[in-house]
Amino acid sequence: MEIVKYINRTTHPAHENASVDEYIMQNKDIDVCVVTVSGRAPARGRMVNRTYTCVCYCIDGLGTVCGQSVAKGDAFNIVAGEPYWFEGDFKFIMCGTPAFNPAQNRVVE
Repeated sequence: MEIVKYINRTTHPAHENASVDEYIMQNKDIDVCVVTVSGRAPARGRMVNRTYTCVCYCIDGLGTVCGQSVAKGDAFNIVAGEPYWFEGDFKFIMCGTPAFNPAQNRVVE
């Protein structure tokens, strides 16, 4: 078993109007992070993960994912290769496979 304490998380901006608290683990098959969205992310266009598929759970706030409303307690899935964007003021847990690699994420118009 591996535990990553809150004080050991890595915090970084993901895209405009979003930040990520990432809990980096030795297991490269899966990962978890907490995403905070304040506005539209990305500011223009959509994001695409070439290899990363994730399940997300909204822990606070209201927003939209690809134009679909989400609120505290809702879950959604983002499949590798599927263009997506976030908008609103909300926070969610993202757990995906394989472990996230920023090099496989890109913004498209």
